[in-house]
Amino acid sequence: MISHDQRGPGRLFPGRVPGQPIANHALTTRLNRHSISVRPARNGALAALAADLPAAILADLLGMHVTTAVRWVTYARRDWADYLAARAADRKNTDQQKGNSARSE
Repeated sequence: MISHDQRGPGRLFPGRVPGQPIANHALTTRLNRHSISVRPARNGALAALAADLPAAILADLLGMHVTTAVRWVTYARRDWADYLAARAADRKNTDQQKGNSARSE
């Protein structure tokens, strides 16, 4: 249904009630009718948030139980060891290049 309410910007997915978005279940049903699964996108978005936010904030932000948020954060935990090693190697190479160019001048 298209709302003719001109008080503000329109909704991307308008619901049946003017000014309200479509319900989650209704949107999921519509997408499933077209063979579009929302579960992988939902899980990917949750994993991305869980990688960046502490469990307590994730739970509060999304309205989920803290235990569920802890599981998502544990699942999405990043291992920074490879990244740190690569950064250290890059820094070492940069420092060596600066030292070589200073010696040649």
